[in-house]
Amino acid sequence: TFVLIVCSAVLVRQCWFEFYKIPTGSMRPTFREQDHLVVSKTVFGLNAPMQTDHLLFDPNLIQRTGVVVWSGDGIDLPDTNTRLFGALPAKKRYIKRLIGKPGDILYFYGGRIYGIDKEGRDISAEFDQPWMKDLEHIPFSSFEGRIATAAAEGSNLVHEIDLRHMNQPIGKLILKGYGALEGQIYDGRNWIEDNPSAQRRIHDTVQTFSDHWGMRNFAMARLLTKGQVRELSGVDPDALEDAILYLELRHSPNLSNPAPRFQQGEDDKIRLMLTPQITVVPLRDPHLRRLMETMYTSRFVVKDGRASPYSMEGSRLKTSSPLFSKVPDGTYEMYNGIAYEVDWTGRLRELPKEHPLYKRTPASVQRLFNLGIELDDNFAPQKARQVNFPSRYAYFRDGDLYVMGQPIVKGKEPTMQLFLAQEMERQRRSPQEKPYVAFVDHGSPIRKGRIDKGFMYAFGLKVPERQYFVLGDNHARSADSRYFGFVPEENLQGAPSYILWPTGQRWGAPNQAPYPWATLPRAIVWGFTWLCAALAFFIYRWRHRTAA
Repeated sequence: TFVLIVCSAVLVRQCWFEFYKIPTGSMRPTFREQDHLVVSKTVFGLNAPMQTDHLLFDPNLIQRTGVVVWSGDGIDLPDTNTRLFGALPAKKRYIKRLIGKPGDILYFYGGRIYGIDKEGRDISAEFDQPWMKDLEHIPFSSFEGRIATAAAEGSNLVHEIDLRHMNQPIGKLILKGYGALEGQIYDGRNWIEDNPSAQRRIHDTVQTFSDHWGMRNFAMARLLTKGQVRELSGVDPDALEDAILYLELRHSPNLSNPAPRFQQGEDDKIRLMLTPQITVVPLRDPHLRRLMETMYTSRFVVKDGRASPYSMEGSRLKTSSPLFSKVPDGTYEMYNGIAYEVDWTGRLRELPKEHPLYKRTPASVQRLFNLGIELDDNFAPQKARQVNFPSRYAYFRDGDLYVMGQPIVKGKEPTMQLFLAQEMERQRRSPQEKPYVAFVDHGSPIRKGRIDKGFMYAFGLKVPERQYFVLGDNHARSADSRYFGFVPEENLQGAPSYILWPTGQRWGAPNQAPYPWATLPRAIVWGFTWLCAALAFFIYRWRHRTAA
């Protein structure tokens, strides 16, 4: 009986449905920490029990912008092993939003994704659905991506450093004599010399590192005071409008000029850092109000006046854990400028406006922004070439400058008009041997109302056959395809169908492309279930009649 029960439970969990609890904030705001879900295993196939494979799989049932659950088997992630029922060896399951199918070509602009499928059809409208409107998508977590080293043949010394984005080497640094670094990029066919000047003109092939997938459309951001601008950014604040705070933007990285360097971090580890272009946008009171109205954080725990990111295993304070001395002990989060307290079940209670987390002084806005999703004092501005940089990003969309998913500086404002004029003048005056690249709106790949297929083929990200591209809704705190690459078809295991807990506005069907109900995999499982139920009833009746 025990063996039968265990086998039945394994079959149900592997092939029909399963309950999950969300451990991290990588899928915020769709799923939050401590959410309880029911996941269907029959939305696009039948899983092979205790294997990373399918008995039946229909790729036509896969929905772009739908959420998928997949196995970590063979994925380039640490610690993917787990135990089923605490005894049977198994692989961990992960949850992300499916963005690209095999053969799709994708491009990032304005926090959005544009794409064509393998037949060349425009699929961009699929990424502009209601359940996608509150999400923004960034093509990188850091400019450097993942770093892999290689030694010269017959030597233990590092000879080459690969820079991987989407787990693909798109740049490499070759170590020369006296510590010099020679930068090369992959243009889709060959390794070529990085050409930073190419960012200053229109071209139709990859010629510089940030050409890939729209990386040049995005900047890493932090807030600085006027004194910090002078000291840390290398920009003269006296040449700018007078402002309360300044938004520093690091953008357009390349591998040649300025050259990458090795930098010692606060943890005493030596790390490779690219040297991006740096510019500054002055922010006045209306801009700071907009920033505060769109401010978001991860879920965090305050204990004895210090804060640390929430963890299901227990939050741990560090020496760099920031002070929140006036905030009572508890669990908190902030989304779209609204602060919440979280009870032990994961339910939210909106905090009153007089709560200390709502403090709107420039110093408070700057601190909350610069602590980032990571909530770590090491991200506070300390030096020009700082290893730790908050996961805050800025980008243009239709002329407006967006930060945290909302327009902060409008394109028609005098501040923006002056900024753009100064950027172009700075680019024009920069010397050829050390060119500056202006941070401006390069525009989407839509030309004359249609997607530019030639542009997409030249600069887009292509999804390989029988593999899928997945992203976390919370780009700032998600290990997704930007990190480990693509998910093989056989790893796809199912999709969430219901948020069971907590109750509230998000309770019920999650925000995603709806999966069809009338499918062959569902029919097979339900038919088999009814057959088993009928057989059990027949056996029961037969035994009851025999006993009588």
